[in-house]
Order: sequence, then C-alpha cells, then structure tokens
Amino acid sequence: MGAVLWLAACSAVVVESDTYRYACGILALTGLYFYLRMTDRPSISWVGWLCMGWAAYAFAIFLVMFAFWPGHPIGESEFLYCFPLFFPVLGFALSIYWKSMERIIAAFHIGALLMLLLTTRFREVASGETVRPLIQNNQIHGAVCCGILFVTSCFWLLHYVTEKRSDRTMATISFLVAPPVMALSLFCIYGAKSKGVWLALGLTLPLLAILVLRRLKMGKGTLVFAVALAGLLLGTYAVRANLDQFAGPTVQAAETMLWSAGHDGGAAADVAATIASSSTPISMDERLQLWWNASELIASSPILGWGNEWLNQWHHAKYGSIKYDLMHNGYLEILVRYGGVGALVFLFMLAVFIRSVQMACRDGIIPPCAFYAYLTVLVFFALTLLSNSNNRLAIGESLALVSSAFACACHLFIEQRRRAVANGDATESRDIAQSIA
Repeated sequence: MGAVLWLAACSAVVVESDTYRYACGILALTGLYFYLRMTDRPSISWVGWLCMGWAAYAFAIFLVMFAFWPGHPIGESEFLYCFPLFFPVLGFALSIYWKSMERIIAAFHIGALLMLLLTTRFREVASGETVRPLIQNNQIHGAVCCGILFVTSCFWLLHYVTEKRSDRTMATISFLVAPPVMALSLFCIYGAKSKGVWLALGLTLPLLAILVLRRLKMGKGTLVFAVALAGLLLGTYAVRANLDQFAGPTVQAAETMLWSAGHDGGAAADVAATIASSSTPISMDERLQLWWNASELIASSPILGWGNEWLNQWHHAKYGSIKYDLMHNGYLEILVRYGGVGALVFLFMLAVFIRSVQMACRDGIIPPCAFYAYLTVLVFFALTLLSNSNNRLAIGESLALVSSAFACACHLFIEQRRRAVANGDATESRDIAQSIA
C-alpha cells in the first residue's frame, strides 16, 4: 500500500491532477502515526525544525494579514509556502518504505513509458506541430515533466550499467525501459515547443554529461557521450527550420533588447520599449509585463515582501491590467511574497537538502546515481523557473514534497548512523520499519 501511495505522490509527472496531494496527506498521517508509536523514536533534527519553523512563519503571516485586512483576495497557491511543515514527517514515512525504493522507481518508469507510448502524438510532432505531452494542462507543463523523466531515466539506467552487484531483474527492466523513455521524452520536449524548457534542458545537459562521464570509465564514457552528442546534434540540425520558426522571433527580440540596453534611458526604458513593440512575440511581451509588475512590488518591499497582500498591490503596478497574476518566474513568486529573507531561507533549505543527499551518497546509504539524479533534476527544474512559475504547478508541488522527503529521509539515516557510531555500535543503523514493528 505504501509503495502505491509513493507512486501516486509522483503521479503529477505524468498526469496533472491533485492525486499527489491526497497521497502525500495520507503518507504524512501514516508517518506521524508510526513515529508516535515508536518507543525509541528518533529526535526531530535541526533540519526538521528549520522546515517546520519556516512553515509556522509563513502561516503566521497569512493569519495576521487575514485577520487585520479581511476581505482582500487570496492567491491560488499561498499555502504552497507552508508545505515545509510536512517535509520531516514525509521523510520519516519514506524511510519506512526505504527497502522498496528500487521497485517503486522501476514501477514509476514503467508507468511513464506506457503513458508516453499512449499519449505521444507521433505524426503531429513529426510534422512540426505543437503538442501537449503526457496528460498535462498545457505543453509547457508537459515539457517540464518530460525533462524530469529524461534525467531520472538516464541515471536509473546508469546505475545498473555501473553497479556490478545490482539486481539482474531490475537491471534488465532498466535496460528495456530507460532508453525509450529518454528518447520519447526528448521527442515530446521538441514537440511541446516550450522555449524555456529547451533552454533549461540545454543548460542542464553539460552537468548531466559531466556526471555520466564521472561515473563511467573514461573510454566507455567518452564513446557513449560522443554517440549521444552526435545524435542530438543531428536531430537538432534536421529540425532546425522548425526550431527557428518557433524560437527565432523571441531570440531576435531578446537580442534587440539586450543590445540596446543602457543606450537610451536605461534598461527600464529598453524593457518598456520591447513591451510596446509590435514585433515582440506575445508570450515574451506578457512575461516582460509580469516581470515588470513583480519588480515594482519587490522594490517597494524588498526585505520581507508583501505576504498575501501582494495581490492587492499587483493591480496598482504599471501593467496591473494584464489578465494574469501568475508571474511566470518562480523566484519572483517568492521574492514578492517573502522578500529577500524568504528567498535566503529557501536557498539555505535547498542547500541543506542537497548536502544531506550528498552525505548519504558518501556514506553508502544511497548509490551515487541517486544523488546525481537528485541534483540534476533540481538544477533542471530551477532553470525552468526562470521562465515559468512551475513551483506553483502540480509538478512543482509534487517535486517539492517528494524531493524534500527524500532529503529528510537521508538526513534521518545519517543521524542514526552517527548515533550508532557514538554508542560504539559497529553495525549499521537499525531498520526503521523493523523498529516500528
């Protein structure tokens, strides 16, 4: 049952729905129940207190503003920033099912392959049309999800290629499933015509290549890299006209804006001129308006932000009449609400999570490819946030919950091992599932 719930928690990658919320809610309650049942339960670490402290702060701001300024509109995703409250208990819940992770990962990728095969519109993509990958609300969401699938399947396969003692059945499954998932994901990313995802993936690929080469032996790794790079370059060359058709106008408008920066009235005047220009593509034009509004709000409250009062202030900005309030930049979403203080807390929290997973890799708690996948997925997703508010989407919420739970579980095992060593126990830390039983 727990394995099914964790698969449901990851389901937003293939189907954009609220299933992951219900699954994570049940898992959080399950984790809390078993934690309270333990007679020798692990203490809440400073990482757990950090997560819960931030959640309490964010919720307190919401309550204060709601109490003193009743009646003002509330944004759709304000409680997203209280999600860190659940990270520690979800981490504990994940530790209970730790030994099932290999099968959960395999089932996840098998399901992803089936979904890609069933939903990919091969003929439309081949003809250069824009498609919506998987079952997502729009093509940008689908492209982000395909990027995540590409990264995870790559390192899932790499794990079994490089681990000699791996399970043969799981290795066979990965050899059969991972390559088509990677190929179909790239195919769908091209078909989605999301310029932001193209850029994010292009910037992520060098990191992915470095980590793959680091894991493989130099001779084999160089050959694999050369073949993959050649295939990617040939594919890009074959569809260059279609790429230029969709990305060309945006690139030209961006180049014009950047080249004229500071020449006539400063950068602000150049951005305003780009917004006013009829040659600016509509998607770029709207994003620049949204980013202008966000920059006004940040400048007026740079330290602590506006909390849930930001939506009232939004309509007084220069382009307040724009029909969207989704800022299409995840970092601006945080800065507007919580200012520089909030951004620093989230950055510190992210660094702590990555460090916990890296230390778990160093101590042999997780395999190296698990850490590489974790890091690369976060880098890719962070880059997608530059052009879209993906942290406010189902995939963003799901990724935040699952990736943070994974980091908290890693930290829990690290702390257990440290206590065991301090107590003179030469064996590895106890199995949490056995402790609960």
